[in-house]
Amino acid sequence: MNRITISTPAGPVSALQAAGSSRGQPLHFAHATGMNAQLYARMLAPLAADFAITASDARGHGFTGLPKDPAALTSWDEFAADLDMLLGVIDGDARWILAGHSMGAAVSLLAAALRPDRVAGLVMVDPAMLPFEVSALVRAGQAIPNPMADQAAKRRGLFPSRADARAAYHGRGVFRTWMDEDLDAYLAGGLVESAEGLELACAPAFESATFRAVSPHVEAALHSLTCPFILIAGEHGSTVQTGELAAFAAHPACLGATRIAGTTHFVPLERPDLVRDAIAQVSSAAASGR
Repeated sequence: MNRITISTPAGPVSALQAAGSSRGQPLHFAHATGMNAQLYARMLAPLAADFAITASDARGHGFTGLPKDPAALTSWDEFAADLDMLLGVIDGDARWILAGHSMGAAVSLLAAALRPDRVAGLVMVDPAMLPFEVSALVRAGQAIPNPMADQAAKRRGLFPSRADARAAYHGRGVFRTWMDEDLDAYLAGGLVESAEGLELACAPAFESATFRAVSPHVEAALHSLTCPFILIAGEHGSTVQTGELAAFAAHPACLGATRIAGTTHFVPLERPDLVRDAIAQVSSAAASGR
């Protein structure tokens, strides 16, 4: 996949696009909090024969140049608006398949609710969401603990070399199930050079702000969906609780909502075949008018 810069009214967006796939079904893939598009290139590449693939770096992540003030980020609705803007710039007349992982899955859902005329189908891989009863408390103005945000704020953001960064992550924490090539892809798309060394493209302060901005509107977006969709959840450490999985499964447009045995939150890296199959299934359903 080739890296390009796309000019938008809000600023430059960095993205990967599959070479030679411009005539296929338009597909956008959105990444998780703190991650970047490069991480998912291995998973997406086999789809290039049938899809015109774009995988973009969200605001504050990767190499995208949109404004990234942590204090100004209040809601994932802003990421959804960025995504809708990007789709409009690339091909505003197309009916897109949206897919994403974690935050990217939730943002894709919010974008589908924002512009249902632009979205033909949706694939959500372990979407990051609050339990619906907790979301109701947030909407009512109640503050809730956010340990992920607290942890992200303490992350190391500067490394003297790529080798040092790799050693800091390899086999540890959320990276423990990753293949070496996936870790290398994350670092390739997630480190930027500075006068002091290599910095995380998604600075710890912005990652923390992103976790705090988690949307309390996932349930409403789900209820508004009219396009076919599939949800895939991990078995261990999933961000999709049992009640929420059942709510997605009960939706009339749902083609499948399943928890994959033996996987973690990083299903796209552990079972990329299942994610690709889900994208193909949703695309087929959308084309048949289901």
